Amino acid sequence: MFADIVGYSKMMQQDELNAKSTRDHQRSVIETYLLKYHGKVLQYYGDGTLIMFGSALAAVQCARDIQDELAKKPTVPLRIGIHIGDIVYDDEGIYGDAVNIASRVQSFGAAGSVIISENVFTEIKNHPGFRVESFGEQKLKNISKPLKLYSLVCKSHELPEQGDIEESEQPTEDETVKEDQPSKKQLGSLNRGVSDMFRTSYRNHINLSAIADTKSNIMISINGIIISIIIASISTRILSNSLLIIPTAILLITCMMSLVYSVLAARPRVSNEKVTLDDVRSNRSNILFFGNFYTMERDDFVTGIEELMTDSERLYDTMARDLHGLGTVLSKKFKLLRVAYNIFMVGLVASVCSFLLVYLLI
Repeated sequence: MFADIVGYSKMMQQDELNAKSTRDHQRSVIETYLLKYHGKVLQYYGDGTLIMFGSALAAVQCARDIQDELAKKPTVPLRIGIHIGDIVYDDEGIYGDAVNIASRVQSFGAAGSVIISENVFTEIKNHPGFRVESFGEQKLKNISKPLKLYSLVCKSHELPEQGDIEESEQPTEDETVKEDQPSKKQLGSLNRGVSDMFRTSYRNHINLSAIADTKSNIMISINGIIISIIIASISTRILSNSLLIIPTAILLITCMMSLVYSVLAARPRVSNEKVTLDDVRSNRSNILFFGNFYTMERDDFVTGIEELMTDSERLYDTMARDLHGLGTVLSKKFKLLRVAYNIFMVGLVASVCSFLLVYLLI
């Protein structure tokens, strides 16, 4: 079962406190009836809720009672979609066609509606106490085969007209062309591939950052040891042989320059700029990056995250910008490391050759 508040983004823009209160009331009512019908919340999607039941009958009964309760003041414009199918459920999320179809099914409804698929209708049609109206076969976005839908008549729900549903869901020629082209809004679907793409990209960036820090630590340690050895042992010999000054100086300068660039690559960078909730909303700052949000008040940060979760287009746009920012930081790290390693390589070769030349001249 997939439940979603109609017009929640607009509510947030008009009155954030009222929108959050509406969402909290909706969740409270849902959780109350889940105890009665033995349902389980699998995941919250901002104002949306994905729920699993042991039977279609329990899901429909629960949905009906939830809508009847939310029709009372303070009312919540909730629409619900129910479908039967297998899902993949693990620690990283919930996936499967059943999830996608339930989400698509609920989008056909109006506030106060419960829309069910033909599979669900087959399970409940012989049970008394339900009044169901048919919508006929409907084509669901990104679902290959048309699906026959039904609407459960609740006390709080006036059925939308069949013609309106078909007209709104049948794509025009222009819409068909747009659907064939990549769209940011399509990224907000529950497609596992999108989640895997971002998860893999973030993991790769984290691993590369760890590799860069490890390489920096290696260079810092090696150069520190070499400088310590030079000061402790070679400096005393310079007094007896002035020719050692040149190769020793080359080695010291090489190690110091390589050390400096390695430290610059590993040095943390945190902005002191004060970031506000308005900056986040206008995309001037990235709320997913700690260097931005650590200056925000906790309540503003929570509000910003909750708003982000309700807008899939903005969420994926923010994640994409966060990945770009991570890539920029990594690029600077590796460029500095490249300079450090090049200096160390060239300087070490030059100093060794200088030492050999000095010893040949002695």
